Amino acid sequence: MTTRKPFAGAQLPRKQIARLAIACGLAAAAYACAFGKPDITVVPTHPGFAADVKPLLADHCLLCHGSPPRRNAPSSFRLDVYDDTNGVLGAKSEADRLVQSVLRGKMPPAASWGDGVGPNGKQLLQNWLADGAPP
Repeated sequence: MTTRKPFAGAQLPRKQIARLAIACGLAAAAYACAFGKPDITVVPTHPGFAADVKPLLADHCLLCHGSPPRRNAPSSFRLDVYDDTNGVLGAKSEADRLVQSVLRGKMPPAASWGDGVGPNGKQLLQNWLADGAPP
């Protein structure tokens, strides 16, 4: 008759630990890919708000900074409009703040889940701001 060690003191073999770690890593990567937006493929040299910037913002920002504002986003700051209207600041007024928040990784907050603005999207925003944030 063989005796077994109590379960409380049992340890997993190193191979099982490694397999478990790999499986967890793959699951996290799949989760990020499933919910993240792909980066833009072409970065325009002189982007405009309507044609280039607004579609990027629609993918990453308008859930909170659209109409109506959600998730406790400031209601006086919206990115679905270009100009200021009825006391609400539009993307033109907040262009510098917007671009700096994205470049610093402060926005969008979902970036930690794989839904951040990619390097090409960041370059697009920088080009737009450098051109004076045209419509």
